[in-house]
Amino acid sequence: MRNDIEALARRVGDIEIKTEAYYRYAYSYDATGRRGTCLGVVFPLGLKDMASIIRESSRMEIPFFIRGAGTGFSGGAVPGGGGIVISTEKMRRIIDLDMEAGTVEVETGLVNRKLQDFLEPEGWFYPPDPASMNVSTIGGNIAENAGGPRAYKYGVTRVYLRSLTWITADGDVIESPVEGPAALLPGSEGTLGAVYSAVLSILPLPAAYMTTVVTTKTDEDAMKIASDLLSIGFCPSVMEFIDSKTMKCVSKYSRTEVFDNGGSYLFFEIDGSEDLVKAQQKILESFCRDRKLESVTAADDRERDLLWELRRSISPSLARKGITKVNEDIALPLGRLADAVTFIHRTASELGLDCYLFGHCGDGNLHVNIMTDRRRKEEMKRTDIFVEQLFSEVARMQGTLSGEHGIGITKIRYLDKIFSHAELDLQKKIKSVFDTQGLLNPGKYFSS
Repeated sequence: MRNDIEALARRVGDIEIKTEAYYRYAYSYDATGRRGTCLGVVFPLGLKDMASIIRESSRMEIPFFIRGAGTGFSGGAVPGGGGIVISTEKMRRIIDLDMEAGTVEVETGLVNRKLQDFLEPEGWFYPPDPASMNVSTIGGNIAENAGGPRAYKYGVTRVYLRSLTWITADGDVIESPVEGPAALLPGSEGTLGAVYSAVLSILPLPAAYMTTVVTTKTDEDAMKIASDLLSIGFCPSVMEFIDSKTMKCVSKYSRTEVFDNGGSYLFFEIDGSEDLVKAQQKILESFCRDRKLESVTAADDRERDLLWELRRSISPSLARKGITKVNEDIALPLGRLADAVTFIHRTASELGLDCYLFGHCGDGNLHVNIMTDRRRKEEMKRTDIFVEQLFSEVARMQGTLSGEHGIGITKIRYLDKIFSHAELDLQKKIKSVFDTQGLLNPGKYFSS
């Protein structure tokens, strides 16, 4: 196979393929810590480079793995069985901003935060905002159909895709609206095609915001309160849940004790016109007053930024709690969230595991985190038992294995809990139509 990589390098000419050990190691894993193997890493500078690499790899039957920032929690970008990693990190141009049409075209190596920072001075924003937005790429967001805290009001990545320029497994370039075959690319985890650029819908910045954190006694209370609020006409743009253990980690990480009182928390943001925000905030304040709930509301932009900093500090604060973070992002019907939280904490306790919960409770997406250490084999066995029981319960509750992190390599063996054999066979057939040789990100979701 190494001879094949050398032959591939000759075929693609000036496009350098890095084969040094440190490149092959650095690009062999993602945020899961799972490691694969690759024989080289290539950094295309544009569409022509990317298409050439894929076309020649296909002709030589060399597997290829498209990679953004490697922030995924399901192993979707982890290479396996050799082949090459195609990193999009040098393709990060903002190609065009069309304010009349309300669109922006970007290369998929662009980091989500960089896009937001570009749009804001122009009076616009791109709604999908995953927690990893400071480092994750637009291409990775498309591959996983990412959502984020604003997904409750604004929806997930798929909603904002107007058209894609993408490359088939054979190296053909296609420019098309997100209809027909291209409709299958969002959420396909890079197994059906390689996206070079995307035309995205953008929205005018809201005129006003109001950000509030509400303290509840228990996790179950938080879920009930969230449901009750929605039933009386409360419509926030953000509705997040943070359990007490997670908030303790965040408070210690950020060196603040404002929210370290042992309770669970709901994080709300309302946006829109000034009149709408005021009306919605009155609903929230009246509800909290009637229920005798403590709340903290940002008085200005500085305090709003501080509250958001707490929310976005969850992942880095948890990183201090263990060498290995097993992160499952289940999604459930809203009415089952309280039961799910009870089940999760009870099961983790019975198995002696250190569990932390947070998530986008507005759209039923819970992030279940077990902090552990892969070197402790017996503890990892208990963690595997927990995950198996978690997914069985999710299936029983008619939920899904993933809300936004994808299936990758970590969840592929659990797909039969959700899908029938007929559905899994259909997915394989779809994969074979898009990728007849099985070279594009093999071993992942649609290869199951």
